[in-house]
Amino acid sequence: MSNHNSAEVKAVKGRKMFLLLALVFVLPFTIAYTLHALDVRPGGQSFGNLITPVVELEIPALDDTKGDSFSGEQWNKIWSIVMVVEAGCNTACEQSVDKLNRVQRSLHKEKGRVQRILILKNEFDVEQINQLQEKFPQLIVLTVKEAVQQQYVQTFEQTAAQGSIYLVDPLNNLMMYYPQDVGPKELRHDIMRLLKNSWGG
Repeated sequence: MSNHNSAEVKAVKGRKMFLLLALVFVLPFTIAYTLHALDVRPGGQSFGNLITPVVELEIPALDDTKGDSFSGEQWNKIWSIVMVVEAGCNTACEQSVDKLNRVQRSLHKEKGRVQRILILKNEFDVEQINQLQEKFPQLIVLTVKEAVQQQYVQTFEQTAAQGSIYLVDPLNNLMMYYPQDVGPKELRHDIMRLLKNSWGG
């Protein structure tokens, strides 16, 4: 009788151990699935969409709105937040420009490591763009005229939906994009983390 009870106790302990091991194995997958299903973003996760593999850009010279050249070298060793628009800058565009301006200003001592670039694909209202740059003086506005410039801009639009906000690293890699309605806090969070962990730019 004693041997029978001993065997039963061992069997119960064995089942408990098996259940414990199963729980330890299954729990991480359950947590991961739940976080994904609820779209919960842990602190270390990016709010943008990472481009994998990154797109290595060959950046041609583009002209600013006054006809001066903005060379490919001026993209080097600095982070570039890029917007591409068809023509001019409508209300939604100006709201995004304002948002990016506030994000850059909020970087404080790190703000010089970032530049904001607006690329106009087609004809634009010169007076409107001049007023935009008066309002946001550090905004770089570039125009597209030649075939090589158009091909360059297509690289952005082929990577993500039109109207996205793109991030180019100091080595000229297109590496992340955001929807136009991304929140300034989320965008700042990602950029600060990149600046903190980046040796370049």
